[in-house]
Amino acid sequence: MLFFPKSKIMKITEILGVDVSKSSLDCFLYSRQLSLEPTANNEKGFKSISKWLKKNVGKDLSSLMVVMEHTGIYTWQLEQYLHKHCIAYVKRPALDIKRSVGMVRGKSDKVDARFISKYGWMRKEELTAVKPLSSKQFSLQQLMSYRDKLVADRASYQSRFKELSEQAGKNLNEKMGASAQYIMEVLAVEIKQTEAEIKKLINEDEELQTNYELIISVVGIGFATAVHVLISTENFTRFTDPRKFNCYCGVAPFEHTSGSSIRGKTRVSHLANKKLKSLLTMAAISAVRFDPELKAKYEQKVKEGKAKMSALNIIRAKLIERIFAVIRKQTKYQLRLAA
Repeated sequence: MLFFPKSKIMKITEILGVDVSKSSLDCFLYSRQLSLEPTANNEKGFKSISKWLKKNVGKDLSSLMVVMEHTGIYTWQLEQYLHKHCIAYVKRPALDIKRSVGMVRGKSDKVDARFISKYGWMRKEELTAVKPLSSKQFSLQQLMSYRDKLVADRASYQSRFKELSEQAGKNLNEKMGASAQYIMEVLAVEIKQTEAEIKKLINEDEELQTNYELIISVVGIGFATAVHVLISTENFTRFTDPRKFNCYCGVAPFEHTSGSSIRGKTRVSHLANKKLKSLLTMAAISAVRFDPELKAKYEQKVKEGKAKMSALNIIRAKLIERIFAVIRKQTKYQLRLAA
């Protein structure tokens, strides 16, 4: 199995910025300063874009890079089309593109396409083509998102029911109580069935199954965290370095100083995958309880004067380091006793 495959280096001379929405696509070809009328976000629209590109760029599109924002499932069909026709593309965070533009008055999809293309042109030397998710990874992403929504809904009902029960006591409306209990039971069944479907999907793919089992071998890492790591790393093809993944998860600390007057505390950034950061926090708490080595490390940092959350953040980073290590070595983690 290949781990962290290197992307092919290409010479980019054309940048096409595409603003993707649910039903339409707006395109702007930066080097030619040409825009295409909005087209449908479907096969027919993709063919229109391809025809327009061949007219304005030429039949050879090997030097073209399509730049898009991350918009979830809305780019899925377009990614499949581009990959099928060997057209390079890359997806970038919307906030990164927005901040590169500076102060802007007003907003439209046509203007956004222009800004996206300008962003791509300014960074064309550092852009690396990506590949679309496999059908199994895409299904995994959808199922896990659905599972998380079910868990959130059940937690909401449980919290509301508990609060009402405490306040109303014996006067709690019988019909409402019975209905809430029924809904919570249904949600519990749906969560269990969805998790079973996720595990079945993982087991159908040898690489996903292998990496999943390696991840959960790390003490503290459970089902939800492992699956979200697989999704976020695109089965360890999106990230090549645990330190970069630390940044993505909001675990890496950054210095906050300026001149001689500003001496802020080193802290993590709020720009992060909040869901994964929360899961890693719970994983770190579990690891401190059941891994003697990490427990000793946590207690040592607290004794040195670090805040408990800062010490816990060190454990989160250590867990990420271990996850990437077991994947790189393709060997399950072996628990070691503290000295």
